[in-house]
Amino acid sequence: MSQTEPQKPGRTLFKASIPYFVRYKHLFLPGLFAAMASAAASIVVPIVVRQAVDSIPRMVANYNAFSGSPVGDALYAQFFGTLVGFGLMILGLSFLSGVFSFMMRQTIVVASRHIEYDLRNKLYDHLQRLSHGFYLEHSTGDLITRATSDIEQVRRYIGPAIMYTTRAVVVIVMAMSVMFVISPGLTAYALIPMPFLAISVFFVAKMVHHRSDVLQQQYSVLTSRVQESLSGVRVLKAYARESAEQEAFDAESAEYRTRSLDLAMVDAAWRPVFLVLVGLSTIIVVWQGGRLVAEGAITIGNIAEYIIYVALMTWPVAAFGFVISMIQRAAASMTRLQKIFDSEPEVADTEETREDLTKVKGSVTFKNVSFAYADDEEAVLKDLDFHVEAGTSLGIVGRTGSGKTTMIELVPRLLQPTTGQVLIDGHPVQQFPLEVLRSGIGYVPQEVFLFSETIAQNIAFGRMDASQELIDRAAEEADLLANIKDFPEGFETFVGERGITLSGGQKQRTSIARALVREPAILILDDALSAVDVQTERTILGHLRKHFGQRTVIIVSHRISAVQDADQIVVLDEGTIAERGTHDLLMASDGLYANLYRKQLLEEELAAMS
Repeated sequence: MSQTEPQKPGRTLFKASIPYFVRYKHLFLPGLFAAMASAAASIVVPIVVRQAVDSIPRMVANYNAFSGSPVGDALYAQFFGTLVGFGLMILGLSFLSGVFSFMMRQTIVVASRHIEYDLRNKLYDHLQRLSHGFYLEHSTGDLITRATSDIEQVRRYIGPAIMYTTRAVVVIVMAMSVMFVISPGLTAYALIPMPFLAISVFFVAKMVHHRSDVLQQQYSVLTSRVQESLSGVRVLKAYARESAEQEAFDAESAEYRTRSLDLAMVDAAWRPVFLVLVGLSTIIVVWQGGRLVAEGAITIGNIAEYIIYVALMTWPVAAFGFVISMIQRAAASMTRLQKIFDSEPEVADTEETREDLTKVKGSVTFKNVSFAYADDEEAVLKDLDFHVEAGTSLGIVGRTGSGKTTMIELVPRLLQPTTGQVLIDGHPVQQFPLEVLRSGIGYVPQEVFLFSETIAQNIAFGRMDASQELIDRAAEEADLLANIKDFPEGFETFVGERGITLSGGQKQRTSIARALVREPAILILDDALSAVDVQTERTILGHLRKHFGQRTVIIVSHRISAVQDADQIVVLDEGTIAERGTHDLLMASDGLYANLYRKQLLEEELAAMS
């Protein structure tokens, strides 16, 4: 994981947003223009109102002077027509402002949705490339939160926050400019509450940022709790732990509620303060404006104009509060997202990668390979040295914790050796492009994972272009075809999350079929027969023997019966190769392998007698 110089959250947010602004400038630029045009149209409305209000006393005076005469009737008609004209102008300007406002939303908000889409795909793609170690440090719930809630917070900054800010700045600048032209003194009075408003916004922003950060952290904890509970629901029920789990969830949920209310309290306190300060501006305008009207410095129409301008600035000034809140939340979220983007995969294509290596043939060599999960930890594997010819089979046995799984995870580069080299076809594995290397390997891990899809889709996951004939053959070799035919919907049977509707043995056999359908050069089975009975194991091994000579087969098992027909057997003990040879040679040497074999025969005899 790369170490980067810490940056301020706001700077991280702005820097990360620039590429997206450039990419969607064809939407942002028209959107910003529409925002300014909408604001400009709304600014003209008070000017029309002022002209209408100021014209009324003059027209009334003229009408009264000629009341009851044909001239008076004409003046009345003119008076009425003038007012209608002003009204139509106000309606037209309002309509024009609304049209531009619609265009603003149809561009800037649409752009923000495109950016949300891009950002979420970028995050998912990056998560796919990160190595196993990253997922040991981050919980699933935390990553889900970052892919959903955090990205949504960033979208709100990119879309609504920019939209509101642009319109607010234009309205405030234009309104204040007009107000200063009318009366600098009255404008100065009207702006008296604004410094207090700015100070309150500053303190609110700091509180919102901190509370948003801790709220998102607790949301991650809550999501992780739900994800783990639902994934392990059968274990919870089996141990009657529903009540205890409910109490634990209630505690986490209560903490989330507390933090959420803490943030809501800041918002709740900010709103009345804002309304009071804006209302104070209106009061000052009426008070000081009335005095200036009496002195003849301004007109009554100017008072009406000022009141409308103050009202027009109410939402923009409020928008700054919302925008600052959005920016603070988005900055906290982008900081969390950036930590993922800054994480580099420990296993990736490097300068050593060779583009001319396009196919895996199947030979596997370990040269003095050692491995430790951390520099300060004892090595799990120590000086492993052996060779497996392409098309031959290798069996790996050993006690629990001897390092069998760790050893085979070095072959597809799920892990990298601390010292020594793992070679495929005589080339160090890091020289193979990862996609080429792993596409040539069929790996059945110890922990079976099935997707919430049909059985056919789970098998074809190993090769998305697999024909039905190939899927059928893989299922038959995994001794699964008969079970599938017994299901009412056959291959279209939906297996549920993690294959919950299948038995342990059926899940393992589906996983084996998924590897077989790839027709890989190297087939690795990591204790993949542990959940099946002895007879099913024999059937599957019988099918697998057909692959001997065609592809390299590596079988890891705690059962000697699963590996005894292998061309070569390696016995691991505490991370080292204790013995190596064929079944007959190892039995003749009467060492650890022979002891394990006799112990398992005795266990089988006792099980048969019970």
